[in-house]
Amino acid sequence: MFNALSGAYFVTAAQSLFANRLLEELAASAPSIDAAKVLATGATQIREVFGGADLTAVLEVYMVGIKDVFTFSMAGAALTVLLALLIPLKSLKH
Repeated sequence: MFNALSGAYFVTAAQSLFANRLLEELAASAPSIDAAKVLATGATQIREVFGGADLTAVLEVYMVGIKDVFTFSMAGAALTVLLALLIPLKSLKH
C-alpha cells in the first residue's frame, strides 16, 4: 500500500516541480513564448510546434525542468536508502 501511495505522491510532486521550473525559466529567458502552449505540447512534438530560436529556448527550459526532477528523484532515493538502514534486521525463521 505504501509503495503505491508513495509512487503516486512522488510522481505528482515531480510533475509539479517540472511544470513550475519550466514556467519560471521560460518567463525569465523567453517571455515571448506562450507558456501554456509549451506545457500543452508533448515532449515528442516540440520540434514540430516550435522552430528556430523558440525551439532552442524551449529545449533549454525543458532541460532545466528535467534536471530538477532528476535531482528530486535522487534526493528521494537517498532518503529511502537512509530510512532502509534504520530498519532493524531480524530473522523470520521461527
